[in-house]
Amino acid sequence: MEDFLLMLEEVLIDAGKALSNKSRYDILTALSKGKRTIIQIAKETGLSQMTVRFHLKTLIEAGLVKKSSACRTGGAGRPGAFYELSKSLTMISFPPRQYMLLSYILLTALKESLGELQARTVLYDFGKRLGQSFRIEIEKTLMNENEQTAEKFVHCLVNLCFKKIGIIAEALKNSDKEVLIRFYNCPFEEVTRSYAGLVCEGFENGLYDGLYTGCRNLTWKKTKSMAKGDEHCEHILFLAFGVNKKTLHENNINNQKGVKFLMPR
Repeated sequence: MEDFLLMLEEVLIDAGKALSNKSRYDILTALSKGKRTIIQIAKETGLSQMTVRFHLKTLIEAGLVKKSSACRTGGAGRPGAFYELSKSLTMISFPPRQYMLLSYILLTALKESLGELQARTVLYDFGKRLGQSFRIEIEKTLMNENEQTAEKFVHCLVNLCFKKIGIIAEALKNSDKEVLIRFYNCPFEEVTRSYAGLVCEGFENGLYDGLYTGCRNLTWKKTKSMAKGDEHCEHILFLAFGVNKKTLHENNINNQKGVKFLMPR
C-alpha cells in the first residue's frame, strides 16, 4: 500500500505539470465549489481579474471550464458571466490512456465473478487498507505537534488525505464537538453512476472506516450523497467522548447511529 501512495504522489505531480500553472489550479479549485463570476474567482484566489480572464481562456480551450449564463452584478454595462467546471471527462494524455474503460471492465468482471455483495466486500477491504495508510500519515504528522486538536486532525484529513486522491473537501463547521465536511467532487464520478453500490458502499465506506478506526473518541455519519441525488456528499464527524473501542460499522445514508471510533492521541 505504501507503493500505491507513492504512485498517487507521482500522479499529482504529473497533473500539476499538465496544468503548468498554480493559478489555474486555484481557479479550478474555486469553481469546484460551484459557479463563479470573474469577480468572485478573483476574490477567492487573490488573482487580478485580468489574470483570471487570461487563465479562464486557457481552461475553456482545454475543455476543463465552460462559460454559462450571464448574471447581473448590480453595476452598469453588460451582465457578467458565470463560469463552471465542465461536466465532460477530460483526459490530458498522449498517447490516449483508456483507464476509464479499464475501470468499467474490472468492476464488471468483479461483480459478475463474485456477485454484488462479495465484490462490495472486496472493495471495502482494499478501501480500508488505503484509509489505514492515510491515518498512519496523519498520526506521523501530528506527532510533531505540541498540541493535537480536532482542528489539526481535520486539516490533515482534508489537505493530506482527501486531496491526494483527488477529493476537494472543506470543513464548513468546526467545533469542539462536531465537524461538517463537504465534498465538492467525486474522483470516481463516472464509474459511480453505474456502480454506486461497489464504489460508495464498498470502497468509500472502507476508506473512511480505515481512516477513523483506531482514532480516539470519534463518530462519523454520512448525511448526503451525490450518488443519491444530493448536490454534494457530506459527512459529520462527532467527538463522542466516553465511547468504547469496539468498531461499529453501521454507516448508511439513512442510519442515524453513525460509526464509533477513536481519535488520534
